[in-house]
Amino acid sequence: MDKAKEIKMELLREFGNAQGIGFCREAFNFINESENTKNSAPCEVQAVDLGLPSGRLWADRNIGAKSPEDVGLYFSWGNVEGVEFGKDYDFSEDHYKETPGAKLTGDLDAEHDAATVNLGAPWHMPTEDDFVELVENCDREFRSVNGYRGLVFTSKTNGNSIFFACSGGCYGASWSDRGSYGDYWSATFYSARYTRGLNFGSGGVNPQDDYYRSFGFAVRPVQ
Repeated sequence: MDKAKEIKMELLREFGNAQGIGFCREAFNFINESENTKNSAPCEVQAVDLGLPSGRLWADRNIGAKSPEDVGLYFSWGNVEGVEFGKDYDFSEDHYKETPGAKLTGDLDAEHDAATVNLGAPWHMPTEDDFVELVENCDREFRSVNGYRGLVFTSKTNGNSIFFACSGGCYGASWSDRGSYGDYWSATFYSARYTRGLNFGSGGVNPQDDYYRSFGFAVRPVQ
């Protein structure tokens, strides 16, 4: 029996009479409302069909984002616990060496994929090729959406679109570039120190940029 049910049973034993039934009903309602709030998923990630040749579907938001425009959480490459923007966290190479991601010598598997671990299959992180396909098959516009600056990708095939916020990132212990540049991890291995990712700003986009694996970047899932 879970904790909420135990509390309900205890209230029933204590107040299960004519005088106490009103209090008992109010208490039950409070517990049920708390359970519903805890288990609800108002920020459920949606899959968007951009009509891509591969059939790849892109999430409408980043991991941990409260809306499609929000940045969400930041991850070092190969590690699945996200960090909120501005939090005191060490994204340095020295700290990264002690994490599970540092031991990887190939593309991310499900155990080390932040999208799969946090959202469940079939969600996973995009590959380098996925970013290239996205850039080649979508028109792009750098603008603000609901107060967030970023890049809108609009399908050349069906007109559907997704928004990537200018997430910036954390480099060592320094948070920077939020609102100016977008940096997003791919699942593609590059070297012992670097891996591939998407980078963009008002001046252009690079779907195959190289970054230190220790950096804290946003993640946009695909399936």
